[in-house]
Amino acid sequence: MKTLISLIVFLFLGSVASAAENSGTVYDSAILKEDVTWRGTVLVRGSVVVAPHSTLRIEPGTVIRFAAATESRLSNLVIQGRLHAAGTVERPVVFTSEFSKMSRAAWGGLVFISTAKRNVIEQSRIENVDVGIDVRFSTITLKGVSILHAETAFSSQDGVVQAEDFRISGSETGALIFDSEFEGKNISVDSCKDGLIFNRSAFVLVSPKLLNNKRFGINSTESRVKITDGEFAANAVGAQLKGGEGQIFMSAFLQNRDTALHLNDARIRIERCLFSENKKDALRVEDGRSLLFNNAFSANTGFNLYNAGNEVVSARQNWWGGGDRDFIYGKIYDAAKNKNSGVVQIYPWLNEKPQLLP
Repeated sequence: MKTLISLIVFLFLGSVASAAENSGTVYDSAILKEDVTWRGTVLVRGSVVVAPHSTLRIEPGTVIRFAAATESRLSNLVIQGRLHAAGTVERPVVFTSEFSKMSRAAWGGLVFISTAKRNVIEQSRIENVDVGIDVRFSTITLKGVSILHAETAFSSQDGVVQAEDFRISGSETGALIFDSEFEGKNISVDSCKDGLIFNRSAFVLVSPKLLNNKRFGINSTESRVKITDGEFAANAVGAQLKGGEGQIFMSAFLQNRDTALHLNDARIRIERCLFSENKKDALRVEDGRSLLFNNAFSANTGFNLYNAGNEVVSARQNWWGGGDRDFIYGKIYDAAKNKNSGVVQIYPWLNEKPQLLP
């Protein structure tokens, strides 16, 4: 009998230990004042704050779940110290809501407040969130990060951001970036209402993909721009740049539903880009004295180039889809069609499509 009772007690304690292990670690409105490592499953209720001079490390395969809102307060993780979340391709770190049902704004997000330390998030997924990553006067490096189903996937105010293999999908707004430095390589923003919004920022994008966004791929105001090897496809507006300066090189604007590239008082050099099969105008220019050369235009439904301003647009040495003079001029909107518009300088043009194109 004693042996049987001992066995029952052993099994009961074992099941309790197993249940505790499966439930993971729970934090309820905590402040981390020392270095902490998270692994396994973590549940956050309310806010967890990483205090200055403290580091939170998150191991591969960790799943952090955030509890449902209470009194309209969304659970979140606030970093004033340092975050180092290092997943792997096979075992990513996952930040998600407590419940499996997809719901934007189910929890608050990751908030970085005035931390210049080397914050790193690698091979991680953030989903069902209000603002996925919110950077405020902070520095962060992202690599292999995906943000899915957010109100705003990424936000930066006076931040310094480096991002590589960064994907944003299915969100209301892809990114809001103000007064920041942003350097991105292999960024993909797809199926959002608005793609990337830059305001008074300096950004460098290498091989970005802006696809299937309802309003625009990029909307930039008074920013320094450098885009190389980009793809803007099947958005409403591919990119809209208001003010600022910079260059767009070796990029493709394809099958956008509205104007593919809209420049409004922006001084941009556009070189070796492809504008093809856009449903309205390929390029709309409203002053700014931009320069276009060695680009290719073909099969656009509207005008290849629409000068909506008063200034002269320099667009020599481009290929306009053929060598026939009347055809070329027929797809250009300028002073020849409206005396209130500026002239578009297109001669001499290329008689063959440039070889080096995206």
